[in-house]
Parts: sequence; structure tokens; C-alpha cells
Amino acid sequence: MCAGVVVKNTFVCIMDDDDEAASPSLRAARASHRAQSEGNVFPSYLETHSSELLSDGSADHATPVAELVGEGCQSAEGEDACIADWVHALEVGGLLASAAIADIANQARALAFDPIGCHVVQRALEVANPAEAYHLASGLHGSVVDAARSPYAHLVLEEIVHRLGTNDATFIAEEMMLGCVRSVALNIYGYKVVCRMLEFSAREHAVSALVDEVLAQDIAALCCHKFGHRVAMSIISNGSQGHRSRIIASLREGGLQRLARHRFASRVLEQALTQSSSAEAHALAAELMAQAGAVVSLACHSFGMHVVRGLLQLPQESSKIALQYLQRAVRKLRKDKYAVALVDELGLQDPEDRVARNLAVGGA
Repeated sequence: MCAGVVVKNTFVCIMDDDDEAASPSLRAARASHRAQSEGNVFPSYLETHSSELLSDGSADHATPVAELVGEGCQSAEGEDACIADWVHALEVGGLLASAAIADIANQARALAFDPIGCHVVQRALEVANPAEAYHLASGLHGSVVDAARSPYAHLVLEEIVHRLGTNDATFIAEEMMLGCVRSVALNIYGYKVVCRMLEFSAREHAVSALVDEVLAQDIAALCCHKFGHRVAMSIISNGSQGHRSRIIASLREGGLQRLARHRFASRVLEQALTQSSSAEAHALAAELMAQAGAVVSLACHSFGMHVVRGLLQLPQESSKIALQYLQRAVRKLRKDKYAVALVDELGLQDPEDRVARNLAVGGA
């Protein structure tokens, strides 16, 4: 007998269960573990991370608790995979964990596309040694593009990029290059994988080539896209100087004043002001402030105010000029529902109001 996890009336409980549902490797590891220690160990990961195991990470795709353990521990695509046993083994460690990781690796692709199984694969990657992690990741070879678009498997790809060495994870970028990279970068899940690769492996040749493909089409459209703008921001923060310069050039060609008022492009422009080289940032600032009243107008816009915040973070002269424009128009700004928050953050006051208050204090 060994400790297992079952669900009764949506409560996770502990009860004895036969070893028959487990794989041969897991049964052998259990026997060794029982020979070394007595007693049952409740899988603490399942207890403390149950919300992760029971949902795909979004409120719109909740998985009922009762589905955690079904008859025979059924998993994705009809394969028998005792999730409760695996989670328990990963927490116990040692031979049990190694046996569980081997089993999970053999079914990594099916599990990665499963709402519960994807979290099991992520946990296995967390506790695996480098060789085991590589074995787990190899299960997704040939399925990267589909995985990147999956609400579940994209989480596994992100974990692979995080856990594996840069060289071992380049297969993700290489496979994306065989598909439509741009569509992945614009996908609700795919953009997260691209951003994670930029975060950890931006200097790798395969990732650099992937960015070239993303930027090969309309860059301004990328910056204006609901998900694509996140990729553009990540390129500015983590990409090469050449890639960053291409985005900045596209922003300037597309019209800075228009893009500064766009819901998504304004965020990219703010990132460009704060993360670019000093020369590029000051050139952007000069062009933004060249038009009379531009700074005040942007401060009164729901999205333009993000760009003004970027201007105020610039060092030396550019930020001082932007602040002077705001100070001169503080009375107007205080009447605007968007600008008033910025004015309060900066502690700006109307000079005439300040004089009036001083006179009132003096008269008292």
C-alpha cells in the first residue's frame, strides 16, 4: 500500500491505494523508498499549488476539482497517467522523483496540451536535473508551433526556456522559423513564448534570426497590436541595438504624435524613451516636443500620458523641458481627468494659487 490522492465531494483527501495503477518504474522506486522510510508523505506541492494544478491560469478555463483524479488516473488522449502519484513522487524526491520524471517525459507532449498535465510537466522541469530536463523538453520536438499557440502547452515552453541552457532551448526558435513566426508573435499565448526567449536568449543566433522574421513585416502594425506590442517592447529591452533601432525608426516614420496616442503603441514609445540609448531617446524626445503644445496635449490624453511619463524619466535637459511645459499649463492640467493624476504625482501647483495661499496665511 502507498499514499494516494483522491477527490471526494470536491475535497482532496488521502487514502491508501494499490500500486497497480502506477508504472513499473514508479512501483520499483516506491519499493525502494518504503525500504528506507516508513509512513506516508502527503504531496505538499499538490496541497500548496492546487489552484495551479486545477486550472490553466485563467479565470475563463477553470477545471473542476473532480477531474484531478478520474477512474484509472486517466490523462490526455486516453493515456494512463497517475497525476496524483507523479506529483507525490516529485515532492518526495530521490528515486521516486527520477522515476516519475522518466514517466512524464515519455508522455510529455500529451501532458503539455492538457489543462492539468501542463502543470505536472512544469513541476517536473523545476525539480529535474539538466539531463532529465533535456529529456522532458525533447518530448515537444516537432510540436513547438502548436504548443506556442496552446493555452496550456505554451506554459511548458516558457518553463523550458527558463530551465534549460540557452543552447538546449534553441530548438524552440528554430522550429518557429519553419512556421509563421509573425502569427506566433501576434498570438494570445505565442507572444509570451517569444518574449521569454528574448528575456533569456536574445543574443543566440536562432533567436536573433527569429526577431528578424518578426520585424520583416510592418513594424508599426506590430507596435499597434494587442499582443504584438509586447513583443516590440521586449525587443527594445532585450534585443540587439540593430533591432531596437529598426523599431524606433518605424515609430518615427509612422508619426510619433499619432502613435503616442495609440492604446498599445504608446507603451512601445514609452519603452523606447526609457530603454534606448541616450542618443536615440533624446532624438525621440526632441521630435515629440517639437510641436507646440504637444507635451500638454499628450498629458491630457488617456494613452499619451504614458509617453509623457517616459519623457520625464529622461536625464538632464529633455526631462527638464517637458517638466517646464507641464508647469506652465498646470491650471489647465488640473482640470483634465487624465492629467490631474500626473500633476499630483509631480507635486505641481498653480503659481497664482500658491501666491493666494501665501497672502491668506500672511493676512491671518
